[in-house]
Amino acid sequence: MQTPAPPVRRLDLDWIRVSAFGLLILYHVGLVYAPYDWHVHSVHTFEWMREGVLITNPWRLTLLFLVSGAALRFMTLRRTAGQVAKARAERLLPPLIFGTLLLVPIQSWIEAMDKGGWDRGFVAWWMREFSLSGIANGVPVNHLWFIVYIAAYSAVVVLLMMRPLAMARAEERLTTLLAGSRVVWVPILYLIVIRLTLFPIFGLTNRLSHDWYNHALSLGAFLFGFLIVRRESIWRDLEKYRWVGVGLAVVALPIMMMQTAHPGGGAYWGIPRGIVFGIDQWAVILAILGFGSRHLRNADSPVLRYVTDAVFPCYLAHQTILVVAVWLIQGQGWPAPLEASVLVVATIGGSLLVYEIVRRIPLIRPIWGLKPLKAAKPAPTDMRAARDGDPA
Repeated sequence: MQTPAPPVRRLDLDWIRVSAFGLLILYHVGLVYAPYDWHVHSVHTFEWMREGVLITNPWRLTLLFLVSGAALRFMTLRRTAGQVAKARAERLLPPLIFGTLLLVPIQSWIEAMDKGGWDRGFVAWWMREFSLSGIANGVPVNHLWFIVYIAAYSAVVVLLMMRPLAMARAEERLTTLLAGSRVVWVPILYLIVIRLTLFPIFGLTNRLSHDWYNHALSLGAFLFGFLIVRRESIWRDLEKYRWVGVGLAVVALPIMMMQTAHPGGGAYWGIPRGIVFGIDQWAVILAILGFGSRHLRNADSPVLRYVTDAVFPCYLAHQTILVVAVWLIQGQGWPAPLEASVLVVATIGGSLLVYEIVRRIPLIRPIWGLKPLKAAKPAPTDMRAARDGDPA
């Protein structure tokens, strides 16, 4: 009897990844109305958005890094370290270069005009950004920082793959460390410690060389996903304690919002706030992973297959589309609910339209994060060939 081949992906993680990206669009639309320094703003600003963003802000990106690490683990099952490095470079570098050269400059040009720092055309702005002096001041990557970090963390995994015994020991120790109820409180303890020790010093910069709290958080989540994704004992515990995660999150979120709203919320050197933040962070992730594993592992559908392929191009396009949309409609005098609804529809619809266009053009698929189209295979000559053909 043959041993079943290991799974090459987890449908629950695909659903989580796609859902988290959808929340990212809503979050970015929310920032248009928040009292924060974002790229462009509506004429409407709502102070309650300081608390509103806390619904997803503590855990959304951490969850995405965790899922990305898990997906990379499946990718490594039949590849050497060198093959993984090549595949990651081919998938990540063309979109990063393309986005930095075109998509991000559109955003920064509109931001400069919106804030009164520029009154000339896009070409002149682009020439300024990529002049010697512009490059010396740093080239912005805006939302593409996530790709930069995924590329860097993938390089860490490649180095880890070159030491398979060390990787196996790390996986075994992590599995032991997280056994049983420890899957609840060990990650919470880790998140609280880095929040209290690293965040006050480094903050969040999204700059690879000066972002040590973010690396402790995001690289930690990435490696966590990479190392535990094939450990069924951990997934059983995540499912077992999923309602504990829900309970902790239900308690932590309103406390976190009150701490943000109240002038004294940062008292005692911010320690109470950091503790609640860390609890909420892992509690929501625990609940999402537990419920996803319990109910979505085999939940395949044409919709999932479509959006899974579309999510990378949509990620690349969405913020540029949103910034352009805000710029075009911000002076129309629309009420906030109508304006926000238009922004959501325009951003999602525009991103999907971009995907529908670029997926049909083989030459530009790689710069939008899509794999090259495979040549059609000849039809099998007999029934055995049809049964035994490559399922990919």
